[in-house]
Amino acid sequence: MSSLPDTSGKAPFEQPRNAERTLLAILLVVGSTVFFAGGDVGAKLMKETAPAQLATWFRYLIFFLVAIPWALWSRGLSAFRPASYRLQIGRGLAAVASTSFFVLGLAYLDVPSNTAIHFISPIIVMVLSVFVLGELVGIRRWLAAAVGFAGVLLIVRPGTDSFQLAALLPLGSATAWALGALFTRLMKHEPTEVTFMWTGIVGLGVSTLLVVPVFYVPTGLELAYGIGGSLSFTLAHMLFISGLKLAPLSLLAPITYVQLISAGILSYLFFGNLPSYHTLLGSALIAGSGLYSAHRERIRQRTPAMPVPPVQ
Repeated sequence: MSSLPDTSGKAPFEQPRNAERTLLAILLVVGSTVFFAGGDVGAKLMKETAPAQLATWFRYLIFFLVAIPWALWSRGLSAFRPASYRLQIGRGLAAVASTSFFVLGLAYLDVPSNTAIHFISPIIVMVLSVFVLGELVGIRRWLAAAVGFAGVLLIVRPGTDSFQLAALLPLGSATAWALGALFTRLMKHEPTEVTFMWTGIVGLGVSTLLVVPVFYVPTGLELAYGIGGSLSFTLAHMLFISGLKLAPLSLLAPITYVQLISAGILSYLFFGNLPSYHTLLGSALIAGSGLYSAHRERIRQRTPAMPVPPVQ
């Protein structure tokens, strides 16, 4: 879970110049997709023997432990005074709901399918922007949204023997993340590190309440999966945010779809699962619709209103 960039803050990487900055930004975002997928693999491995609440709590615990020092180093104590507490809390609640649905979905679906369905979130953002923010959307972007939704239906395949109600979990995750993206847009001038920190604060608070009824001391293997996956997830966010400080979101947003490839490769390496034909084709439709929507948004304005990769 992250936000639109604020270029006035410090980044954990020294900023080179011109073309080198753009190349480094692209490499950072590509790297972030690998670590996002790695975080999902860690959560799925832990979820095989542990409840989803425990996997989610580990994710936010590590996230919190990294976010607090980073925000204090970048912003000092002013990081605890956001421009809007209500918007930060609202975004944090949406983010933890998105993560909870996503991790629960990993118990029933493979990583590529779960990831592909979640990537419908930019389309949901567009739809919510029309009805919540009153934005105008042209017919071509509506058609792109229809193509993306067709991709989800192709993966889910309702009405067939392959349909699982669990497919609604990553769809719920995408919807919650889209709501979080709307909060992010309303806080577009808030420093990135501040939003990063408050996401950790709210996420850890809520996930702690949820984990209490099922909490137990995890086994050594569960602990390794939980910490490893959570570190991977947190590092992915830091890489992506660092990339946003070097190049515009309009350039980097399409690259986030590399995560669909990363998820497929890691799923095969760890679980021996190859994405089905329906998942591959559905993923292509979802990615294509998202890329076209990003292109149209880039034409409409220089800073596209797309959410950053999902905070699962």
